[in-house]
Amino acid sequence: MALSKTQNARLGSFLAIVFNEEVPKDYLENVVLDGFVSKDDQGYYLTEKGLDEKNRLCTLAGLNIKYLSERKS
Repeated sequence: MALSKTQNARLGSFLAIVFNEEVPKDYLENVVLDGFVSKDDQGYYLTEKGLDEKNRLCTLAGLNIKYLSERKS
């Protein structure tokens, strides 16, 4: 199943944040407003809601991308 344009933009934003890359301002604003991303002193990070959505979109896209802290030992 292919991701929609909105889902692609959201997943791209998530992956850019995960890999500490630059995110286009309008994409960043959307994911922050939707509660998927927050900011602290060190920069932007995915919220619990954002992690769940990242994992859902990765699954739909056939990807397995997780933070080390998300992996089970």
